[in-house]
Amino acid sequence: MSLLGNATRRRRMLRKAERPDAVPLNLVSMIDVFTTLVFFLMLTSTSVQTLRTPPSLTLPPSVSQQQPEDMAVVMVTRDSILFQGEPVMSVAEAEADTSAVLGRLKERLLQVPLQGDPGNPAAKPTRGEVNIMADKDLPFALLNKVMATCGGDTGFARISLAVNRSSGKSS
Repeated sequence: MSLLGNATRRRRMLRKAERPDAVPLNLVSMIDVFTTLVFFLMLTSTSVQTLRTPPSLTLPPSVSQQQPEDMAVVMVTRDSILFQGEPVMSVAEAEADTSAVLGRLKERLLQVPLQGDPGNPAAKPTRGEVNIMADKDLPFALLNKVMATCGGDTGFARISLAVNRSSGKSS
């Protein structure tokens, strides 16, 4: 009986050896895939610079190749003027204002701290740069008031206007 028991046990062990229960993992291939993903994500995340444009704005097209930098943002929607996402005044108030400079916007812009140029300590401190994002259908007179307010004596070294990049071919 012991020979019969050993033979049965042996057949059972051979059957178990023939059918694999677990699939072996090929770690080399998995590490290659993850390394490729890491490099892809690193390259794409550092090369893409975009300003978040709210759906309520339609920016004008432009053929400019210069990328926007991270800076203070004045947003002019069809209804209101915002600085860094916070409402400053309504468009109706801005259009009714007869002065060349919008007082409430200027007050808010003057709250941005002055910063010096570390490369040139003798240079006059400025408030850096400001980017204006305005809907393309807004009247130019309003946009002119916003630009004049950002310029003038608010202390910003540079003013930019956000646009959508187009191919440069006129249609």
